[in-house]
Parts: sequence; C-alpha cells; structure tokens
Amino acid sequence: MGRPRTRGVLIAVCATALLAGCGGDGSKVFGETAEPCSPALSQRDQGAVDDGAACFISEVSAGNPVVWDVMSWTDEGDPIPIRYEFDGDKVTITTDSTRDTYGSGDVIRERCNSVVGGSGLPRGVDCTSAPGDGFKSGSLPT
Repeated sequence: MGRPRTRGVLIAVCATALLAGCGGDGSKVFGETAEPCSPALSQRDQGAVDDGAACFISEVSAGNPVVWDVMSWTDEGDPIPIRYEFDGDKVTITTDSTRDTYGSGDVIRERCNSVVGGSGLPRGVDCTSAPGDGFKSGSLPT
C-alpha cells in the first residue's frame, strides 16, 4: 500500500512542476502544456497563431489559468520562443531572445494586468518587465 501513495505524491509533484513551467533547472519546456491552446510552432503560420491567440484570450476572459507557447523567428531565422501564461489573476509574457544572434540575448518576463488581441500575437496591458527564465534548447521545435 505504501507504493501507490508514494506514486500519487510523485505524480502530484510532477504535475505541479509542469504547471509551474519549469524544465527542472528553472528553464521552460516549449509546448509542455498543449491544452486547451495548442502551441503555434511558427509565427509564420498565421492561422495557428490566430487560433492560439483567440484560445488564450478566451481562457483569460473566462478566468481560466492557461499556458500558450508560440515560436517566432527573426528575419535571419533565429528562434524566439514566447510563452503566454495566465494564473487566474495576471498575464505573464516571457520572450526568450537568447538565441537571437543580432538581438539583445535577453529573456524578458512581463507581468501584465490584462492582455488584448488583434492581428498577430496578443499584447500585454499595464505591464512591468523583469529578467526571466528562458526555454530549454532541446525542447524547441526546429
């Protein structure tokens, strides 16, 4: 009987770690939560971006915690993964530019009071910015 209880605790801990957006070392795993808003693997796929953005904004409007990842690319082809998270209170937008050869190389975490949609990616409203944790390289789509 001890094993099932231990297994249940491990499952709960693993689920909590996934929901926290951690890759084990503080970094994020791209696409680790695909429900209800599937990751958009390329910002070039406008249909996937529009669908994902609409899903994210709908979940935020309903007050449901949600995570949505989108892969953006620079003109030179460098990946810029972006995570949109809503915890039921605040929206967090994490933009990981560490793989951008000509960019800042920073990870920026914006905590926002709300988010608005429109054409393209959602935009945060009333945000504060700080450094954040980036994405694990091995988890990024190519």
